Amino acid sequence: MADNLTAGNPRAHAVRVYYFGTSTIYEGMPVCYDNSTTNWFGGSVANTGEITVSTTTAEGSQNEGKYIRVENPNADNVSMFAGVVKRGGWVGTTGPSVLDIYIPNGAVVPVRTDSNCLIDQTILAVTTGSQELGVPLVADSRSVAIARETIDRGTAGLVLAELNTSRFVYQDMGGTALSVDDADTTTATMVNHINVKFLGTASTNLGLYCNGTIAGAGACLSGMWYFETHITATPANVCHALGAALCLNGDDAKLASSSGEISAAFRASVWTLGTTAADLSDGDVTAILCTSYIDDGVTTPGSIYGLYFHSSDATYHVFTHLFGVRHALDVGFIAKSSAAVSHVIPISVAGTNYWLMVSNQA
Repeated sequence: MADNLTAGNPRAHAVRVYYFGTSTIYEGMPVCYDNSTTNWFGGSVANTGEITVSTTTAEGSQNEGKYIRVENPNADNVSMFAGVVKRGGWVGTTGPSVLDIYIPNGAVVPVRTDSNCLIDQTILAVTTGSQELGVPLVADSRSVAIARETIDRGTAGLVLAELNTSRFVYQDMGGTALSVDDADTTTATMVNHINVKFLGTASTNLGLYCNGTIAGAGACLSGMWYFETHITATPANVCHALGAALCLNGDDAKLASSSGEISAAFRASVWTLGTTAADLSDGDVTAILCTSYIDDGVTTPGSIYGLYFHSSDATYHVFTHLFGVRHALDVGFIAKSSAAVSHVIPISVAGTNYWLMVSNQA
């Protein structure tokens, strides 16, 4: 007898849970574990699939209901995605009911969505108040799948998708910051750590690469990639929201020169792509923008710097140049007919043009 390879994805894994909601049950609809239950799956199952609970387990006492009971996504449980409903006799009925769900383990399974799906591109998310996977919204939403076929589900229906939460990062439980235990307050702590050593000779080596494209009328006012450090107490030392370091490690470390470029701990670039020039008529652009929004409420505040240079070595050789320009046109040099001033660099202060003088005269 020949093996049958058409009965479903062999990697898909289903578990039996208890859906205690009262909505219509659809194949592929997302469900989340009940974060507040104290009910225990220890009772009898009626012909309708409903469970008669025989006992309860208190919070903090290994409450079995938290991996047995599921419900529709809501603001409290959306971070506890359980899986999507598997085809069965419960489909088309209303809850409560025992049913099987596919868990998010990377298998390709049918999911219910109302999105226009493109194969290997469309990200699908579980969202508060929705019985289908949709757009990953900023609030009350978690990305859990990637479409594996192309079909427009403007009217909610099924699409094959890779159900895999490991492809996405969302370390947030319903809007509440995850906590690091304060049992040991004297030891440095770390949540995520990437430590990679490149041994090859490829022209580009990246420990982490992120590429975000704004293809519509969206915005990223705070930055496509945004970092915050919140200070709610007096720290033992200075704090930085984002740190970058270029470490010359060991006696054999040496920097390489490349066509006028220089090595840097931090690089910011703005460039244009495409066959036609970018339209910059309605917006100003800069490689680095420094802004401060500070109101400390005191009469004499501490010093506030827009740009600050600091060296750990007080000797003169640390900075060979405080400011460097590769080509004159890189900063808009304008020639001046003066023996003392060879060029000037235009700068803007409060919308008014001023000039930095450039001279090689003593």
